[in-house]
Amino acid sequence: MSDLQKLLLLLFLKSAPQELTYSKPLTVRVAIVYFFSGYIVLQSTLTPDGIFAGLILGFFVQLAFVYIVLQALGRQPRFLQTIYAIFGVGVLFNVISWPVFSVMSDMSADDALKSSMSLVFLMLVSWEVLVKAYIFKHALEMKMVSALALSFSLFFISVALSQLLFPAEAVG
Repeated sequence: MSDLQKLLLLLFLKSAPQELTYSKPLTVRVAIVYFFSGYIVLQSTLTPDGIFAGLILGFFVQLAFVYIVLQALGRQPRFLQTIYAIFGVGVLFNVISWPVFSVMSDMSADDALKSSMSLVFLMLVSWEVLVKAYIFKHALEMKMVSALALSFSLFFISVALSQLLFPAEAVG
């Protein structure tokens, strides 16, 4: 089974990060794809400077958060596969959310459609938080409740830092 298949299964909580290939070059490539997929998705909603700065911030917040948590809990050898899983599912969520962002940023789109897409976006964010919690659960061998707390923490830290450092970056 390929790593792409394993990442797709991870979206449905049917795979685990330790099943991914342990490879530094592959993890670096997935991180690069994650960065560029985020750029493509966000180009319709943010200014070019805002996209780049926000992606750099989000990238390093996730990298640092995963490293610090794994280090603190004595699971640092699992870093490579854990960050591969985080960035890999991030790519998939970027691809899934691309049509949602396109509709939400379309000035000619109907308000009812935009409202529906806002709900879809909220569901996608919730799903991503759940999948990242599932990754933490396996990487840290912890209960899902604790893993959800970590995943929500990562989400809120990312959002808070983004709002603090880049307030009102949205286009339009």
